Amino acid sequence: MEAAEFASAPNTTRDRAPRIAIFGGYGSGNFGNDASFEALYDFLRAEMPEAKISAICSKPDVVTKKFGVPAIGIAAPRPQGIWRKLDTLVLRQPSTWRNWARCLKALRDYDIILSGGTGVFDDFRDTPMGWPSVLLRWCLAARMRKVPWVFVSVGAGPIVSPISRAMMKKAGSFARQRLYRDQDSYSFMQRLGVDGERDAVVPDLAFLLATPDAVKPVGSQLVVGVGMMTYQGWHAKAATYQAYVELHAKLIDWLIGEGHQVRMIIGQAPTDFTAARDVEARLGFKLLTERDEKMNSIHDAMTAIGETDMVIASRYHVQIAALKMGRPLISLSYGPKNDALMEDVGLNEFVQDVDHVDFERLKQQINRMIAGREGYAVQVRDKVSEMKAKLRQALRALDLGA
Repeated sequence: MEAAEFASAPNTTRDRAPRIAIFGGYGSGNFGNDASFEALYDFLRAEMPEAKISAICSKPDVVTKKFGVPAIGIAAPRPQGIWRKLDTLVLRQPSTWRNWARCLKALRDYDIILSGGTGVFDDFRDTPMGWPSVLLRWCLAARMRKVPWVFVSVGAGPIVSPISRAMMKKAGSFARQRLYRDQDSYSFMQRLGVDGERDAVVPDLAFLLATPDAVKPVGSQLVVGVGMMTYQGWHAKAATYQAYVELHAKLIDWLIGEGHQVRMIIGQAPTDFTAARDVEARLGFKLLTERDEKMNSIHDAMTAIGETDMVIASRYHVQIAALKMGRPLISLSYGPKNDALMEDVGLNEFVQDVDHVDFERLKQQINRMIAGREGYAVQVRDKVSEMKAKLRQALRALDLGA
């Protein structure tokens, strides 16, 4: 049953409004995660106005305050004081069973769970008993309660630990349907043996968000938005972060030397401000304005990007924000999802691996984009329009029947 049909279809076992929970790592400060929640919530609210929508998320108090949506935590708070020590002493078994009971009880209140956006299927800097076990617990509990689960525009891979891989494979297999945000994620899960005839690749949910009206003043000098990211690589190496800071300080120094203005763009608060300030320290002057230091959402990032001519960025949802604002983009990529995004908008020639940047080539790419920026901007707007239409069509075709 498709979304529009589910909204109006009679149900012999239920004469109330559908109860939908959106599940994910929302409220933690990652602009992309919150953008995914907001986009899916707004879509459901428009398509199914009578639905009762709530969240199961990382920071329920933040999500409720920010979006006005009822929310519960993905996990129960751990015990404190002596009880925490006792819990740890017995390998956290009391907490584990408490969370199982909590999941099963909470799922009585929902007709369907939608896991919207985010990199759900990976174990980035985690152990099997972290996110992989949490995801498996919820998906298995939903199966036990006969509550359907749908993954919507999610990312997948890599999953380093064999135990985590087995857990996430099982969690994914419990879902009714899986929509991935890029082909690499889909292929990764297929290699694990998780596939279904309705599984597919769709654009990122954030493409559905409204865009602000911010416009760059006419006649001012060229402004380049440079995304900041506290990037340490998969293994959190200090040397990787220092190389990132040095590269971006060198890049900004060169751009200013070429006569261009630079605008720093933040994609996660507060962590990315660390990178911005370290780059400023390397340069010896400030770039962040008082307004920039208040960036706290993808909407703030889009507003800042609206005052630029083009963007150079690594963080995935800063890249999406740039494309949504119709700005030509150069990607300093850290993963396949960045590359897939650039391919979707036809900007493959403007990609480099952030860990192995050829600076001379980067300067050439920047100059080429500046020279053709008006044409690239038209191309971006056209491609983004197509992606939004494809995403809406896919969401409207979702099977949301309980």
